[in-house]
Amino acid sequence: MSEPLLNVTGLSKSFSAVQAVRGVDLAIPKGSTFGLVGESGSGKSTTARLVLRLIEPTSGEIRFRGRDLSKLGAAALRAERRHMQMIFQDPFGSLNPRMSVRETLVEPQLVHGVGTPDERVRTAARLLDEVSLPQAALDRFPHEFSGGQRQRIAIARALATNPELIVADEPVSALDVSVQAQVLNLMRDLQDRHNTTMLFISHDLRVVRFMCDEIAVMYLGEIVEQGPSARVYGAPAHPYTKALLDSVPGKGQEKRARLSGEIPSAHAIPSGCAFRTRCPLAFDRCTREAPAMHETGGGQRAACHLLEERAA
Repeated sequence: MSEPLLNVTGLSKSFSAVQAVRGVDLAIPKGSTFGLVGESGSGKSTTARLVLRLIEPTSGEIRFRGRDLSKLGAAALRAERRHMQMIFQDPFGSLNPRMSVRETLVEPQLVHGVGTPDERVRTAARLLDEVSLPQAALDRFPHEFSGGQRQRIAIARALATNPELIVADEPVSALDVSVQAQVLNLMRDLQDRHNTTMLFISHDLRVVRFMCDEIAVMYLGEIVEQGPSARVYGAPAHPYTKALLDSVPGKGQEKRARLSGEIPSAHAIPSGCAFRTRCPLAFDRCTREAPAMHETGGGQRAACHLLEERAA
């Protein structure tokens, strides 16, 4: 079996006393979409920035295309960045208001030495066509577009250097619900067309289920469950995953798992299982001992003492 395009092991990040990400392991095969889901404050966006080395990890290894990004110097990392791009949550904030669409789409090609000046403009025009925007948009500026159109421009910019990996951090959460489905369908079509691998981050489980082949659920900086999308959604193994799924609007009320309180501060992570302060099934062992990951079958695994207790 070939090495995954992106292979992350033991990834951690601390900001002074704050443990933002703790021991994250991810393996994303080429051409697949991997979803990272969890509440606000769970460490999803920090993980995304660590994967791209936009911020430096405290510890851990990030292997991309067989190379350890954490050991690359500035010049080598810059060259590697041609092959990995990011789509941000807020398209208005991520686009330079002083740059036309033409300049926005040409700039990444120019920075990475892709093509001649004429080829760069032709690529920009082609990308606009791929995201269903007219050629006349090339000479317009971000403020002249709707939110959905701006995100289409941001998607086109991410594809300008023909990257192998795209990290999409809440790419539709700032858009109207009526526009979200259009943008998600566009992203799936473009991924197939360009054979791109994607790390897709969202708090919306319906979106993640639609987009992703495999899902990892994060809580307070660590992954508590991971597996194929169908298995995680069909039979969640961790109480936190079940509670997230039961929070999706439209489900019946009679068997919902309910959580009390909010995610604890990363300044003071609870002892033992970090989820125990909100878990309706917590028992004494959860206070004393952090649970290890347990296989539940079919590539699914979760970190919960109950899985070990039931097996015993």
